[in-house]
Amino acid sequence: MDRPDWDSYFMEIAEVVSKRSTCLRRKVGAVLVKDRQILATGYNGTPKGLPHCEEVGCLREKLHVPSGQNHELCRGIHAEQNAVIQAAVNGVSTQGATLYCTHQPCV
Repeated sequence: MDRPDWDSYFMEIAEVVSKRSTCLRRKVGAVLVKDRQILATGYNGTPKGLPHCEEVGCLREKLHVPSGQNHELCRGIHAEQNAVIQAAVNGVSTQGATLYCTHQPCV
């Protein structure tokens, strides 16, 4: 039986979560875990209630902004932020949790 270790398991789940991303440039998924239990998930994209980038376009793409530059032009929220927001909305403490993310968090 080829059973993944816990880190691999949660990273695979983060990969699946990334498929929900609404970003046109990069799909990122995040999973918050504590005591081997998933607290919340998040993916990058526009905030809840706003039109998705696929509907209105990507300003960074239109301006040919290189990856890693001028993040202030992006309308999206990071996957890590969305996971923390989802935990907060549901009243779940993230203290002591581990974040699994498909890409390194931005500085």
